[in-house]
Amino acid sequence: MNKLLYRLAMLFVATIVLSGGFVLYLLSLRIGISGSTTVLIPRNTTIVAAVDSINARCKLPTPWFVALCARGTGRLSDMKIKSGWYEFSADDTQLDILKALFTGKRRPTITVTIPEGLTFREIAGIVNKNVGTDSADFVRWCESRSVRNSTYGSVEGYLMPDTYEFYFKEEASVIGSKLLDNWEAKMGSLSASNSDVILASIVQAEAATEKEMPRIAGVYHNRMKAGMKLEADPTVQYGIGQKRRLSYHDLTHSNPWNTYRIDGLPPTPINNPGYAALKAAMNPEKHAYLFFVSRGDSTREHRFARTAGEHARNVMLYRKQKRLSKRE
Repeated sequence: MNKLLYRLAMLFVATIVLSGGFVLYLLSLRIGISGSTTVLIPRNTTIVAAVDSINARCKLPTPWFVALCARGTGRLSDMKIKSGWYEFSADDTQLDILKALFTGKRRPTITVTIPEGLTFREIAGIVNKNVGTDSADFVRWCESRSVRNSTYGSVEGYLMPDTYEFYFKEEASVIGSKLLDNWEAKMGSLSASNSDVILASIVQAEAATEKEMPRIAGVYHNRMKAGMKLEADPTVQYGIGQKRRLSYHDLTHSNPWNTYRIDGLPPTPINNPGYAALKAAMNPEKHAYLFFVSRGDSTREHRFARTAGEHARNVMLYRKQKRLSKRE
């Protein structure tokens, strides 16, 4: 009897070992592709559907077994598969596929820098070029962001310029949310009003250097206090949707962002300003300047004036400098 129990126990152990060995063997099989390929796993995809998508691109040796293991892993660990674009190569095994689905580590990441002063449409172009996300999807998300729209009227101004890590072909909503959340994290402590952000966007567009930002902000504060129109060219460019040299028609044409025609600030920010511009808008330099114009030289800085007469002389100096620059 004891010998029989011993043999049965040994048979059971051998069965477990052999089964384990067979499992490891199946998982160690390489996928059937040459080179590399990418696979999209959409959000809320089931485990079976995810494995089917991978099998269609990677030719798994035993897709049924990978699906079985994936379902077992999900139930035992309460882990969920990660959505996104995955990259697999010919050296990958079925075990690598399983690990990737639950860790997301095979999703290639891309470092992207969003500079200060871009509109959300320009950001959409950067995201498309660098990450592969559809620019139209990003624009649609920006225009339909109900939470931000109900508060400020636009996401414009609240997409934080910074350097980010995004997954390849990340969803537009994920990218946009990350930019918004970063704005809250870095700008929220300033307690800026929407008017502050609008002015900051104008300062960002006008200033070539951070050191001039408080002075330029002071000019606009002085003009508003004096009941003068802001007459900021970048607001007109935003209204017509083009960053180009403005014509007389552009300056006289009515649109909500034409600060040559409207009083005070435009209805929304005209770009997404950085921290320095927002801080300048909230803490403008105290002075009596009401005008400024570019120097027209390599410094890209401005000359400031208290009166229209002083400003006219500065404009003449600007034009003279531009003529000299053309001769060089």
